[in-house]
Amino acid sequence: MIRLEVIDFLDQTGQALVARVPESGTAAIQAGAQLIVQQNQEAVFFRDGRAMDSFGPGRHTLTTANIPILTKILTIPWERSPFQACVYFVGKHRYIDQRWGTRSPITMRDPDFGMVRLRGFGKYSFRVADASLLIGEIVGTQGKFTSEEISGYLRDVVVSGLADLLATANVGLLNMAQKFEELAAAARVKLGEQFKKYGLELTDFMINSISPPEEVQRAIDARSSMAAIGDLRSYTLYQAANGIGQATGAGGNAAQLGLGAGMGMMLPQMLQQALQPSTNDNTSSAAAKAIDFSSLSSGKPGVQQALRDIASKSNWHLVESGSLWTLTVPTGTLRKQYVKVTFDGKDDAGHAVVNISSSCGAINPASALALLRFNSQLVHGAFAVRQFDDGEQLVLNANLLADTADSLELVRTVTSIAWQADQYEQQLHGADDR
Repeated sequence: MIRLEVIDFLDQTGQALVARVPESGTAAIQAGAQLIVQQNQEAVFFRDGRAMDSFGPGRHTLTTANIPILTKILTIPWERSPFQACVYFVGKHRYIDQRWGTRSPITMRDPDFGMVRLRGFGKYSFRVADASLLIGEIVGTQGKFTSEEISGYLRDVVVSGLADLLATANVGLLNMAQKFEELAAAARVKLGEQFKKYGLELTDFMINSISPPEEVQRAIDARSSMAAIGDLRSYTLYQAANGIGQATGAGGNAAQLGLGAGMGMMLPQMLQQALQPSTNDNTSSAAAKAIDFSSLSSGKPGVQQALRDIASKSNWHLVESGSLWTLTVPTGTLRKQYVKVTFDGKDDAGHAVVNISSSCGAINPASALALLRFNSQLVHGAFAVRQFDDGEQLVLNANLLADTADSLELVRTVTSIAWQADQYEQQLHGADDR
């Protein structure tokens, strides 16, 4: 009596992408063997190392070079039958709940915050579209291949494609949450081509979250709290004023009092009212008695100390190197500008001069005439050319007499120079070159 083989595979986990029978390699499958393929499977029959045919759900009869009864006679010269075959069972159902996430942040240019680093998380699902291509491109001669084994590689494919999509989509961070569906649909089309190369079909793609680093989140919170102000210059001045808001109360020195009043003059009406000192005569009198006016003495030491106080209260980073000081001044939620201050200059009459300048990048001779015309519109400073180690640079430059410069004039000039230089950089280069 001839006993025919029955070949099938049941996946108890639901995660087996491809399974080979026999798992250890190949076998002398007899002619007439019964192949049973489940509803969510496709079977690919390999003989002599080549894919011979594929079978859909149902029961099928296999035909090989091995014939029952004669097999033992034909294989006498060999250790085992040379007529080897195997069957690969490929799962055709949808593999859901595949997670993706960025191991390292994606860097992109944002229209509001400049260069930002984003992390993204979500899910996707896929299924096998071309079983033979999948076996040839990825599975190879492995006995069993699961969705978990391929998920790491597919995750890298997803993140790489999404990074390219975000870089070219021109969707701002503040508007990204409401564009998740559109971005996911675009990603599904873009990534689908990559999946197709491996015999896979990307059926679903979801973006659960795209989040910036903590510093950007804090900037967004600060921006939302400043909605009433409306532009970046006011926000920059607000940051400076916020650091010296307590200077207008009793116990502050005269330099701080001048700063608080000066910032109130430059901010919109709402902040001006918030920063105005109390009109109560008793309070004003008590504050006046507590104020030490010695810090307002004229001369270079007084200007330097006033600048230190301004930097401290405004959270500007200050680096002192002899007579050259460098201030890092915020000009937007995530933009900063370097401002150079020197104290060793003199005018024609021999009076000490404080020079305040900020580089705007390489000089373009073609725009020189336009900049000269624009100088007449500037309230603080003017465009000039200055020689640096790496060549001539365009700078915004302002000079103040050290004997007469006070805290109000210093903070106005520094913030104006920084903001104007940053705006020129942004229009010229589109980046925060500082």
